[in-house]
Amino acid sequence: MGDMKRIVFTNDKGGVGKTTTVANLAVGLAKRGKKILVIDMDPQADVTFALFGQRVPESQDNYIPASIHSLLIGYHKINQVIVKSPRYKNLSLIPSNADLAGSALKLSHKPTLLRNSLEELPKGKFDIVLIDTGKGLDPLVINALAAAQNVIIMVTPGRLELDAIDRIQEYVKLVRERILDHANEPVVRGILITLADPYSVTKDTIDRINKKYPGYLFKTRIPKNNDLQKAIGRTRSIFEVAPKSKGALAYEEVIKELDI
Repeated sequence: MGDMKRIVFTNDKGGVGKTTTVANLAVGLAKRGKKILVIDMDPQADVTFALFGQRVPESQDNYIPASIHSLLIGYHKINQVIVKSPRYKNLSLIPSNADLAGSALKLSHKPTLLRNSLEELPKGKFDIVLIDTGKGLDPLVINALAAAQNVIIMVTPGRLELDAIDRIQEYVKLVRERILDHANEPVVRGILITLADPYSVTKDTIDRINKKYPGYLFKTRIPKNNDLQKAIGRTRSIFEVAPKSKGALAYEEVIKELDI
């Protein structure tokens, strides 16, 4: 896969800001001239909607639209499911739709399907692949992890976050050792806190993560920010809706920390 960076954003529950993060990082990196591919591995297709303003229609009768689902069931090749963004230069997407939920069980014995598909891309076509996952730790997430170099664990302030981090760490290790036969990837690149506020629960979460996983936490926290909600609601990036907001500045800082 050459020098193409592959990053998956995950947690085993919803509502942690994965889609908001992937959409805004994708646009922010594309604006910097990076050739970006976003892969939507969530049957809810939220990042597809956020970046394109619409979801792919579901399959019906003999019609199977080009999507991550049609790629994973072998109906389309990867070059047939990549859609260039009409809005953002340098940004492309493999979209999702509700069909993907039906793919999950069929993938249980094919954990490297997505990885193998990415290997078919011509060298230099993309600089960075960002993969958005749904909630849960199912065969779709396993495929996403197996395709990635780096894993960013998304967390919100709360007492149960360490348990989620532990579970994902175990999954990453399992994928690396068993599925990829003791490969040196994927690895957890960092833990990113979203919906951060100035109150004690956020500070307690930061302290607990720093104690158990020293060096893993991004210095940048994504704040609770109405402008981020507004941007997603308008299917626009934060850089268009409120470029000077706390949310936009935070994602600019995350891009600097990623150093890609």
